Amino acid sequence: MIPGFPIIKRPPAEAQAPILVSIPHYGTQPLPHITAADYTEPWFETFAYGFADTFAGDLYADLHEQGATVLATPFSRIFVDVNRRRNDFEHLDGMVRSRRGVVRTHTMRDVPIFARPLGLADLEARLQTLYDPYYATLERLLAELHRAFGYALVLDGHTGSPRRMSDHQVIIGTRHDATCAPELAATVAAVFTRHGFEVHQNVSGYIGGNIVATCGQPHTRGIHALQLEVNASLLMTTSREEFIAHVSRGEIPEKAEENIARVRECLREVLAALPSALATVHDP
Repeated sequence: MIPGFPIIKRPPAEAQAPILVSIPHYGTQPLPHITAADYTEPWFETFAYGFADTFAGDLYADLHEQGATVLATPFSRIFVDVNRRRNDFEHLDGMVRSRRGVVRTHTMRDVPIFARPLGLADLEARLQTLYDPYYATLERLLAELHRAFGYALVLDGHTGSPRRMSDHQVIIGTRHDATCAPELAATVAAVFTRHGFEVHQNVSGYIGGNIVATCGQPHTRGIHALQLEVNASLLMTTSREEFIAHVSRGEIPEKAEENIARVRECLREVLAALPSALATVHDP
């Protein structure tokens, strides 16, 4: 186990809510043994930051102060993406060649990111060190909440790519209501709508990743799960093209502080509203 992995933040016992906030793309750090020399091109070192969810920490990381239990990974998803299926990777002749999935070894143009190929045995060791403990911790924390309340909800927090999200501002994903009671998603949507954000649900490509699909078992376990995507373009003052240029130089784009504050207020209201909504769903 790597010290400090995964990140867990607990609320004060008296303020605990039946909500776990997962931030799977929070991390911007490389793995401890990765150095600049490990990349095929010097600027690829910026990928560790560029593939993180931009400013996700500014939105979700302190929600333990509002009663949620927070779980996150400090490492960038190019090394292990805990929101993908464990077997979501490509390989050829014993070497991993994955452009997107549980690990990224190549760019979308099939250019190797790293100087040394990643073997299947090395990937398995990485998954056992980082992927499996994340899910084990997720399950343990949910079990604790379920014992305390009789039900629980996972809010899987993301900020989405401006290119992929296009004009969508906020997207809630519940695998088309399979992982969460519709009333709970409606509670979240109502808060963001009231604050002037356009909210959509289960848009193609944003119906909910592996965490939501794995955890969300509302009918059999009383555990709900929804994915929340906030368009990262709302959170920065730079355009998408400027953002890419910033990241390529190892710089951090300028934050749109007013919008970040608006989203944070929405999340505070969501955390305040969900416990009673959960109670109503389970004890109408």
